Amino acid sequence: MEIFNEKIVRMIRLYLSGAISEEERQELKFWVEESEGNRRFFEEMKEEGRFAEEFPEFCRIDMEKGWRRFERQIQRERYYLWRRVLKYVAVAVIPVMIGVAIWILNREEEIENRVISEVIEPGQVKATLVLPGGTTLALKGMKQEEIEVGEGLKAKRTSGGLVYDSGIDGKEEKLQYSVLKIPRGGEFHLTLSDGTSVMLNSATNLEYPVRFGKEERKVYLDGEAYFEVKKDSARPFYVEIEGMQVRVYGTSFNVNTRKGNDIQTVLVEGEVSIKLPHSTKEYMLSPGKLARFDRGSGKIEIKSVNVQQYVAWTKGIFTFEEESLEQIMNTLSLWYDVDVFYQTESVKHLHFSGHLGRYKEIQDILDAITEATGVKFTIKERIIIVTK
Repeated sequence: MEIFNEKIVRMIRLYLSGAISEEERQELKFWVEESEGNRRFFEEMKEEGRFAEEFPEFCRIDMEKGWRRFERQIQRERYYLWRRVLKYVAVAVIPVMIGVAIWILNREEEIENRVISEVIEPGQVKATLVLPGGTTLALKGMKQEEIEVGEGLKAKRTSGGLVYDSGIDGKEEKLQYSVLKIPRGGEFHLTLSDGTSVMLNSATNLEYPVRFGKEERKVYLDGEAYFEVKKDSARPFYVEIEGMQVRVYGTSFNVNTRKGNDIQTVLVEGEVSIKLPHSTKEYMLSPGKLARFDRGSGKIEIKSVNVQQYVAWTKGIFTFEEESLEQIMNTLSLWYDVDVFYQTESVKHLHFSGHLGRYKEIQDILDAITEATGVKFTIKERIIIVTK
């Protein structure tokens, strides 16, 4: 399980670092034995070392050593407990165990049948490319090869995306535009002709020139994308969004237009500014800042944030911090290409935090949410029904 509360994380961190109290150790032991989901969370904590890179709270912990110590302690206590119990009830246990074994076999068969019929895989690398002349190419299961993307212009298809030829910018007066469309259940990596890297999330469109002009570099975004812009002091880089413009000075940042009525811009490194149409005012961002533009009121709010929460999706992790179940399910529906139906409207407003693996089957994530909140999910084809 990858969804958890602050207290559990703190106790795990203390235990694996050897600084946990006896009372906390007992509480943690009971929590691990409480459900298979809790034990699975421990296993994933041990296996997913990338958490230590992205989330500082997992750093400087000897995960393997601590896990082995924890397992040995639980196994010893179970061993002595079972010795005492079996001493008195060995005769009674035999028929009970036969019954349990039959139940387990039947249960495993039920689970296997359910999984076979209802597995929903995570998103994958796929996109549709609309060339300047209107020709459409499906970019999925790509082979290493070159394709023609404009008159005399080529790009290389790779296993993860599309890389445009470099060193060809600034030679053309009339720009030729392509549109890259990422469907629900997809993601894609694009390297523009100037060397700028763009990671595009599901349900995202990016319009861009196959090679930039002499004065500026400008792209048009609808959806979510993470940019690493190549520095070029002679030609500023702009990201145009409906109702807003981001000016880039050579930097790394994330833009998301799918947060309801808001547009969120988060700066990881460098410098960007936010500018509204018909206004000369620029709102400057420094690293670690988020600019939230409310399209309804036209106001911009800037605040400090943990940027990892907003860019972890590019590293294969969902992060939710006090988000509503409705917001979380909206994110999952885009990535897994499913629809969500709420039989109980009140559950939409439940708020909690969690870290979820982005490349897991959706059933694993739904099981984790169920164990953390009690909310239940039923999958019918590609529709998720939510009940309390």
